[in-house]
Amino acid sequence: MAGRTLSGTTLAARAGAAVAALTLAVTTPTAAVPDSGALRESEWALTALKAEQAWEITRGQGVTVAVIGTGVDASHPDLTGRVIKSRDVDGKHDEGSAAIQGTHAAGIIAGTGRNFDGDGLFGIAPEARVLPFRVYRDNTALTAATARSIMDAARQGAKVINVTVAFPRPSDDLKTAIEVAADRDALVVAGAGDTGGTGNAKTYPAAYPGVLSVSAMDKKGAIWPDSHHGEDVDLAAPGVDILTTAKNRDYWTGSGTGFAASWVAGSAALLRAEHPKWTAGQVTRRLTETAIQQGKADRDARYGWGVLAPAAALSERAVPSGSARALSFDRTADAQDRTNAESSDAGPILIVSAVTVTLLVLTVIAWLLIRRRVSPTDEE
Repeated sequence: MAGRTLSGTTLAARAGAAVAALTLAVTTPTAAVPDSGALRESEWALTALKAEQAWEITRGQGVTVAVIGTGVDASHPDLTGRVIKSRDVDGKHDEGSAAIQGTHAAGIIAGTGRNFDGDGLFGIAPEARVLPFRVYRDNTALTAATARSIMDAARQGAKVINVTVAFPRPSDDLKTAIEVAADRDALVVAGAGDTGGTGNAKTYPAAYPGVLSVSAMDKKGAIWPDSHHGEDVDLAAPGVDILTTAKNRDYWTGSGTGFAASWVAGSAALLRAEHPKWTAGQVTRRLTETAIQQGKADRDARYGWGVLAPAAALSERAVPSGSARALSFDRTADAQDRTNAESSDAGPILIVSAVTVTLLVLTVIAWLLIRRRVSPTDEE
């Protein structure tokens, strides 16, 4: 995901792994949340993101998340009933050699835990729906097909669009697609890129304004060494040793910024389910404003505005502050918007103060002029 070959191992390839997984201790669920499942302890990201606390508020019901890349294996027991049928933009695309990226993303976003009689794998928004698009041809992801899929997803009503492929160069088609998605109030999410150890080049569409760009961190909170870092990073999320769904009813453990982006896409689905009238810009603001800040600066090149915190985002009930055009993602302008919003209340006070000072000065000048006109004789 996010522009490089995934490294990982299937659970089926490990002798006895499925049996061992079924014997894991299970966190006792409350009546408000689903059974955590036998794979729950291997899903460290759910614990880090406080998923069960978020599920007490919403599980993403009614929200469609488009997953653009290889397509999704809708027959996986943990994805059954969550995947909406879609067609390729021109009917000529295949799944690519990996044939699994989309299924990985779908599990992270909307895994239901139904496998193994309810002891399967959960995604962060288990009641969201996934709308997959395939953009590969002859094992190569195509820029034009990706751009058309982004636009088609937005037109079909996807409120969140998770792009699992990445390109090393900008493209007018991709840029236009992001703008179309923004016009239709769809939030686009993508991995920042797996280039941190090989030159740290930007990848697209993640580097475009209008895309929520996500870096990957491990279970200790450290950024994955291969994760792209720079001014275009907006959030950090779990992306190392992530257990998720794979083809043929299997599971996969891998690392990459694409995994991290899927957690953000699923978290955005939770917010859009809980606040259906919020714009994509307001959802973005809530996700960035409630992120757990890292370091002394408000924004960090590796963590962006901080570490994703969906439970905190859902717990905060107030409508997000600032302009609804947060999808511009021009962080300089965004910061200026916040500054302007904060200083707007002070504006009237400053005006009144200036007028008061001016009147006092004029009064003193007038008094001095009158004093100079009055002679000693007149005073007698």
